[in-house]
Amino acid sequence: MTRRRRTYVVATATAAIVIAANASQGAYFSQSWGWVALAFLIPTTVLLILERVATPGVLRIAFAVFFGAFAIWIALSSFWSISAAGSLRELERMLVYVAVALAIAFVLRRGDLSGVLAGVGLGATTICAYALATRALPDRLETPADSFAAYRLAEPIGYWNALGLLATLGTVVALGFVAHARHLRVSIAAAAALPVLACTLYLTFSRGAWAALVIGLVATVVLDPRRLRFIWTGLVVAIPSAACVAYASRQEALTTIGSTAGAATREGHRLGAVVLIAVALSCAAAWVATLVARRLVVSRRAARVVDVALASLALACVVVGLVAVGGPAAGLSTVKERFSAAPVTTADLNSRLFSVSGNGRSEQLRVAWEAAKPHLVLGNGAGTYEYIWYEQRPDQLVVRDAHSLYMETLAELGVVGLGVLVAALLVLLLGGARARRTRFAASGTAALLAWAAASAFDWNWEVVGVTLTALLAGSAALVASERRAPRPLGSGSRGALVGVTVIVSLAAVWSLVGNQALFAAREALDRKDWVAARDDGRRAQALLPWSFEPALVLGDAAAGLGDRAGALHDYRKAVAKDPQNWVAWLRVAQVARGSERREAYARVRELNPREEGLPGE
Repeated sequence: MTRRRRTYVVATATAAIVIAANASQGAYFSQSWGWVALAFLIPTTVLLILERVATPGVLRIAFAVFFGAFAIWIALSSFWSISAAGSLRELERMLVYVAVALAIAFVLRRGDLSGVLAGVGLGATTICAYALATRALPDRLETPADSFAAYRLAEPIGYWNALGLLATLGTVVALGFVAHARHLRVSIAAAAALPVLACTLYLTFSRGAWAALVIGLVATVVLDPRRLRFIWTGLVVAIPSAACVAYASRQEALTTIGSTAGAATREGHRLGAVVLIAVALSCAAAWVATLVARRLVVSRRAARVVDVALASLALACVVVGLVAVGGPAAGLSTVKERFSAAPVTTADLNSRLFSVSGNGRSEQLRVAWEAAKPHLVLGNGAGTYEYIWYEQRPDQLVVRDAHSLYMETLAELGVVGLGVLVAALLVLLLGGARARRTRFAASGTAALLAWAAASAFDWNWEVVGVTLTALLAGSAALVASERRAPRPLGSGSRGALVGVTVIVSLAAVWSLVGNQALFAAREALDRKDWVAARDDGRRAQALLPWSFEPALVLGDAAAGLGDRAGALHDYRKAVAKDPQNWVAWLRVAQVARGSERREAYARVRELNPREEGLPGE
């Protein structure tokens, strides 16, 4: 296969998985994990069997080993976890990331950098184009309603911050292609994506995604040795996108909670036309910027002068900022105070973009830290933050995951788990630093850095589609950092790896079939088809013996069929599988009688003191 054909294949495959995973609600729910993992495992296994895999470099091996070690630590945590069922559920999700790491280590080759990043950019742009179309054409893609709920763009992922972060990743990668593509048509195509990505990012009203974009752009400038060209082309092609965002910000029905569907539809149509005009102008801007950049030759001395000027400007901005806030201590205190302040509740969504309120994140971080301190080395067990939150939450806010990958990992997996995860991410960043002189490497590494920064204050790890997109972007530079000629993989190593991929694939299939049965049972419950719910629940229980969820479904189905004794039996099984789960105890309390009922309600109050509407309140 020629280099160009392989690039097309890699780009197409990458784009397909990015689109499919993010279109499936960001692969957040467990019924998606199995097939996403198999999308990476199957080609890895086939290529290993066909002896089409070379020995990866040290950094790729280290990355795969660290992710494998992280999965093993998650599995081990089930032995001391406050909820073994919750820990094993996290292991199911981790199968996806192990599959991604194996594919990065053994499928990608040194020349695949442009193909991977092109696929990331195309996939992110496709998802954002659909999301933007739901706002520009709500009468075609969604059923109009009197009010747009919360009115922050979120589909098809379902979470506005995650969609905004995906748009950020696509923007950073696309700017890299605009600046450094060898062919003018590639630069123009990348520029065409920018207004779509920028407008989608804006309509999510995600402050974290905007901050991540700034971090990604700054990181690109720092890493890219051809930074002057990147800055020039970026500034020129940013003009149409900025104008598009400015226009969208002035559309009252699109930026105000409670706007009528009719007004939002009219403004959406106009915005769609403006975006198309901005796309055309962005292509023209890329053509002009690229032609100028190719004709101007900057000497090394001039480049060094520019570097010094940029560093001086950055330092001056920091100094002025510190002086304006009264010094580092006062500035930190002010930020902390504003971060802990009550969330913005005005109808005008534009106003929230200029607030630094954490929307309750300070309390979530505090709970994570308090939970981590007594179990600093081992943690409380993977997937247990939700249980801890219900016991310690200060208000009625429902939270499943801490809004911080690193604090949640510390609380659940201790210093050991956090260290392994950070080491894996640092390997990617090290690869990016080593490959920074390679075309597009800086933008891929910067996209990963943007995700890593945003994950400090959000639960992006659980949105599998966005996280695997960031890992693929970062991995491109990791592969490009390898310098030695590829060597064939030994037969012994190849056989062992085939065994590993087959085992992980079987686990992924098992998880896929079991979770599909579980979700089929839940859908049957929603339509009150109690018999179908019971049958699917039994299949799920057989395939997911560690999970309490099938027992809850079976109990609900039995209750729907009028079988009180059967419902109580199944709810008791759910409690036995996960004694820390307050929902399971609540189900027992709702159907039990006498002392068992009183004891079950007492247990609910212990596990979730803030729950309202319990007997005796």
